[in-house]
Amino acid sequence: MKTIDILTIGNVTEDINKINNKVYKSIGGTSFYAYKVAEKLGYDLRIITEVSNSFDLSKKIDLNRIISQKTQLHTIFENSYKNGERNQKILNPSGKIILENLLHKLKKIEPKIVFYCPIFDELDPNFFNFFNKSIKICNLQGFMRKECDQSIIPKKKLPNIKFEIFDAVMLSEIDTNFENAMKISEYSRIVCYTMGKKGVKIITNNEVKLFETIDVIDVDETGAGDVWSASFIIFYYLMKKDLNESAVLSNISASLSVTGISDKKIPKYNEILKYYND
Repeated sequence: MKTIDILTIGNVTEDINKINNKVYKSIGGTSFYAYKVAEKLGYDLRIITEVSNSFDLSKKIDLNRIISQKTQLHTIFENSYKNGERNQKILNPSGKIILENLLHKLKKIEPKIVFYCPIFDELDPNFFNFFNKSIKICNLQGFMRKECDQSIIPKKKLPNIKFEIFDAVMLSEIDTNFENAMKISEYSRIVCYTMGKKGVKIITNNEVKLFETIDVIDVDETGAGDVWSASFIIFYYLMKKDLNESAVLSNISASLSVTGISDKKIPKYNEILKYYND
């Protein structure tokens, strides 16, 4: 049995980004951004994802860090930026990731933290009852949206999952309203509600704290919330920093990440500390 720091469960995506009349292809999805954050901060992260033969991940991800389920069509997003606003389409939707298909591989690892982070609710519910010795974190985004005619449609109701099994839940104002974040906090010990440039609200012990972000030049906001979540997981649960410091450091990490395209500007720890100590 091999102990690892973090296991993410959620599909890695191919992202086609159209910015200033130029097209850039990159890799995306919460699992990918979490992997890059862990890489920058020096932690071992593995990914459970669908992988097709036409999707080459090797330039961005160590393939030994992927626990894959084979598929014909991988998930593809198209992100178009105009006047600072992003329009997102889904060209190929996500397929289901089934626990039974991967069981023989998962029995060989013991993650300290499991990060449930689907793109479009693609997780087999049996995953929630697995890894019972691990800290469990939920990223709500993928549970709160569906695909319709290549558009991403938000769901109005919270998913029918047991929030009490999660040590923390990550969600954003794009996913749902703050009222729902408060409802989730009745079950999960920590709820993090990200609000882009306005910062993040963290709910714990019936108390709400606002943590403001730093001002940067926004080049590509794709993955910013994912960078925040992965950073917080590492700072709070692995580096054992207190909640306030973890939130501030995560805000800096996410802010710096949007100053470049895709994962190019995800910062290392010493780069984050420069802003934290100013």
